[in-house]
Formats: sequence, structure tokens, C-alpha cells
Amino acid sequence: MRHYPSVVRAVTASLRDAAGGWPAALWLALVASVAIGGAGGASSGGIAFAAAACLGACALAGVAAAGGMRPWAPPPRRVIAYVAALAAVALVSYASIAWSLTPQASYGDADRWLVAAAAAASGALLAGLLRRPLEAAVWVLCAASLPLIAYAIQQRAHGEFFQTSPRLQGVLGYPNAIGAYAALAAPGALWLASAPQRARRVAGCATLALLVLGLALSSSRGGMLAALIGCGVWLAVSERRTETGAAVAVVLAATVPVARWALDQRSFKALDVPFTVPAGSRLVWYSAAAVLAAAAIGPLAVELAQHAGPRVRRACAMAVLAIAVAGALFAAVRLASQHGGPGGALSHVWHQLSGGGAVGSTDRLTQLSTNLRGRWWGEAWDAFQAQPWRGNGAGSFETIDRLARPDFQQAGQEHSAFLHVLSGTGLLGAIPAAIALATAAACAAAVTRLRGGERSAALALVAGVGAFALHNQIDWEWQQTALTVLAYPIPVLIACAAGGAVAYRPPRRGLAVLAATAFALAVIPATLPVLSTRALVRADRLESQGRVDEARVETDLAAALDRTSVDAQLQRASLLQQLGRSADARRAIDHALSLAPYDDRTWLALAGYQRFCWRDAGWRKSLDRARELSGHDTVFAGSDAEVIATSDACTGG
Repeated sequence: MRHYPSVVRAVTASLRDAAGGWPAALWLALVASVAIGGAGGASSGGIAFAAAACLGACALAGVAAAGGMRPWAPPPRRVIAYVAALAAVALVSYASIAWSLTPQASYGDADRWLVAAAAAASGALLAGLLRRPLEAAVWVLCAASLPLIAYAIQQRAHGEFFQTSPRLQGVLGYPNAIGAYAALAAPGALWLASAPQRARRVAGCATLALLVLGLALSSSRGGMLAALIGCGVWLAVSERRTETGAAVAVVLAATVPVARWALDQRSFKALDVPFTVPAGSRLVWYSAAAVLAAAAIGPLAVELAQHAGPRVRRACAMAVLAIAVAGALFAAVRLASQHGGPGGALSHVWHQLSGGGAVGSTDRLTQLSTNLRGRWWGEAWDAFQAQPWRGNGAGSFETIDRLARPDFQQAGQEHSAFLHVLSGTGLLGAIPAAIALATAAACAAAVTRLRGGERSAALALVAGVGAFALHNQIDWEWQQTALTVLAYPIPVLIACAAGGAVAYRPPRRGLAVLAATAFALAVIPATLPVLSTRALVRADRLESQGRVDEARVETDLAAALDRTSVDAQLQRASLLQQLGRSADARRAIDHALSLAPYDDRTWLALAGYQRFCWRDAGWRKSLDRARELSGHDTVFAGSDAEVIATSDACTGG
């Protein structure tokens, strides 16, 4: 115990030296706030908060620089090109609202591109404020495991939150998003775990333990693959392979038994929809014990590996290779024996990879199926071929999937960033997106100019960003803008750390006004949906109090703030009908149909009004259209009257 204060001081000094204090803390706080308070960043509030924070920080920095309060250094050209390309994709996505199959979805997707561009721009600000920006980025990536994984495990122990799968998802709201985060952070955690400093090794091993638990409990196969590739790249370029291997061995020995035990629990096999089955407090205690064991024993193993001679290092490397080869041979022999020989095994593997069948939540880790991705990728490609130049509207794939599969049970995502852009915005958006990808790679390539600790940290960041980008091609966590805020500034940090631009003082008043105006205007699109939603909430409250006319005013405001909102139009129609303004209610329903012509709920609402309010004989056609678009939705399984009664339309005489 007498060494405890010295360890604490070492950790504190290392954090202060690497992170430069408050800028890294604010970055981490933003990620945690967007994740926890904004449903992983998927809610309109989370998107607006992320955009406002990044753009507001950039605006303040611009004003401070223009006002002479701090010198300003222009970022490298590749950074400017990267941010500009992301902003161009956002502009194309906003423009696609005009021709989109689902304008409201396109609006939300455009806001996410705005967050990506704003997060990338804020990377230049962080690079100027952080003392050692690349080491700070590694610390932030690793520290994010606390709100994204540790908190998720604590939540699962009590089962107190909404969930649609037995797999671990936590505040990010999607299991594979944990896989994407793990792929991004794992190389950086390896860098810390194999560092010469003991405090860094403790933090790195603890983070690795959390990442392993998160990957296993979320059963993210794509995340595991991407993390393995990223860590493999890091090992290939690292000069401390033996130390890294020692840390990994200890972490796996501490965490795999806990993960195996947890996956056998009912909480990760059954689901009382829409809530999870609580795992119990033992999950927290066992996970904490695994993390503490890794943090305590891992650094000692690394320290022993540091003193190993060349012969021992070669022997360890050969042992690891032999174990890997033996494991692969054992798996191949077992697979061949289960499927009648090598030919049958190859046929089985190919069928799983190409068949596109669905995979259950409890047996994912033993399956190679693409889990419907083959079908979704084909649908997205067909949609691009149908509209190759301008696409079908940003973020419109759920509608594309519904139209392509009239027998659907639940619409899916395309699970590919590449196909997301192609099917949504066509070549008009794909070209600037490709430029953004190329310039991000150019920013990462600046690692060759760095030396020493910054170069080592940069290599880990490059490996993590590369693994994250790879994961986005087989999955797509675009909804979780918390990950966007975490990942998109990293290429900028690398390029700025290697840039070396000369600071100068720009014109004061003109640039201050220009920067403040530009950033203020940029944040407006992301905040309008939030203001619209709040107006609808006020309208609900007023309607419940019998103040229908005042509620109608609030819905008019909501519709004006977000002109793509279907909910605002449907609520306007309901209130106008209550006020006896049937013609205006019909216009509101027609407007809702123009915004969502392929939404079965909108057609159902129309059928309800036609049947019970307007005495329109066309209600059967509207109901048939709703059923046609609903697929296998069980809501539409009853009689006509029962189905219409489920809508929010007028049911009075």
C-alpha cells in the first residue's frame, strides 16, 4: 500500500503531460454526453448537441484568433481538403431532400454529415490546444471505454433500459457500435499496454480487458475482425512485439473466462421484449475482477518481457505462431469432420458467406453468415443503378428495402458506408465522399514525418482509424454520432502534429464577423428538428388540457421549423379536424403523404380519416395501400375496423 500514492501521482502526471489538461477532458466529456444523453448520438438532441459543441468551439477559436487573443496557424492543405469534402457531402445530402424517397430521413442523414465535418474541423482546434495531441487522442479513446463499455455492463446487470437484443449495446443503442468503438480503440490500448511507463501499462491493460469484454458480450463479429486486423497492423509496425504479446496473453487469460460465463447466462440468451433480462450484480463484480487482474498482472508481464533476450523473444514468437497454426488446423479438422470432409466444409463456409441468411443473437460467434448483408448490399447497389447520378435521397435505404422486399418483417440498413453514399446520394455525393476518404488517408500518411513517442502513438491511431474504416464497410454505425465525434478528428490531429505551419495574425474584425456568422449559420439545420420536437411536446400537453387552438399553433410552429416532419403534419391534421376544419386537415394529411408516400402509417391515418371523419368511400383503397406497404406487420392482421382503430385518426362519427 505504501506504493499507492506514487502510482496515483504517476498516473496523474502522465495524464496531465499527455493530455495537456482541459482540452482532452472536454473532448471526452463531449463524447460521453452525446452518448449518454443523446441515445448514443442517434437522437435529434444528440446530433444537435454534437454539432453545436464542435461548431461553437470552432467559432470561438476563430474569434479569439481574429481578435488577437491567440496566434493562429492555418492547418495543412490536406486537412482543409478533408473538412471541405465532408462539408460538400453534407450539402449534397441537404440538397437530396428535394428528391428523396423519405425527406425526413435525408434531413437527419445530412445533419450527421454536418457533425462529421464539424468534428473534423474541431480536430484542428484540438491540435493547437493539446500539448501532445496524439498521445492525448490515445488517452481519450481509451478513457471512452468507461461510458461506452463499463457503463453498458453496469446497465445490463440491472436490465433497466430499452433493448431489442440480448447482445450488449449500452448507451450506444446498437451492439455492433461497441464493435466499431473497440476496433478504433484497441491499437491505442495496445500501445499503452506495452509502454515502458508502468502507469501507461496499467491503463492500457485495463482498457484492453474492457474492450475484450465489450466485443464478446456484444457478439460483434465484424468488430472482432476489424479489431484483430487493426491490432495485427500495430504489431507489424511496433518495436515492442514481445511486450505487447505478454500484455495480450494476460488480458485474455483474465477476461475470456468471465466473457464465457456471461454468455451462458440467460440475460445474453433471452429477451423479455422490450427490456433485457437482468444479468445480476455478479456480472459487474466478475467484470471488475477481470479488469483489475489484467491491470495488476499485465504490467508485470510486460516488465518481464522487457528483460527478455533475443533468444527468448524468438522462442515466444515461434510459440505464438505454433499455437495459431495449431488452432487453425484444429478448427479446419473439426469443420471438415462435421461436414463430410474438406469439400463439404468449403461448401458450408461458402454457403454461409453468400447465403445471406439471418443469424440468431445467441449463436452469432459460431456462424459465418453475412446475416442478410448480401441481400441488403444487392438492394443498395440496384438502387444506385436506378438513380446513379443523384441517388434516392440521403439515408433512404430503409424505404428502398421495404419496396424491394414487400414481405419484410423489419426494414434494415445497408451495413456499408460505401453503399450508403451510393444509394443515397449517387455519384453527386460519392465523389466528395471519396475525396474525403482519400484526404483522410493523406492526413494519416503524415505519420511518416513524426518521430519518437508521437510517431508511436500516431501509428496506433492510424491502425485504429483504419480498422474503424474497414468496419464501416461491413457495418455502418452512422446513427451513433458519439463515434463520429470520437473518430473523425483523429486524421486531422495526425496531419496537424506533423504539419509545422507558421503562425500569423489574420485581420481582426472582418475575420471574426465572418467566422462567427459562418459557424452560427452552420449549426442552425441541426437544431431545427430539436426545436420542432419540443413544439410537438408542448402541443401534446396543451391538447391534454383541452386548449386545442393553442396546441394547433404549436404544431404549426413545429411544421415550420422542420418542413420534413411527418409527425408535425399528422398532429396538425388531428387538431384541425377537432376544430372542425376538415379541408385544412385533409391538406395536412396530403402534405404528410407527399413527405412519406411509402409509409404505411401515413396511409393508415388517411384511411381512418376517410372512414370515420370524412365519409370518403376511398378509405378501402387507402387501407389496401397501407397493407401493401406494411409487409408482415402484425398490426395489419385484424379486420378493417380493428386496423383503422390503431391509427391516431378521428374515430368519432
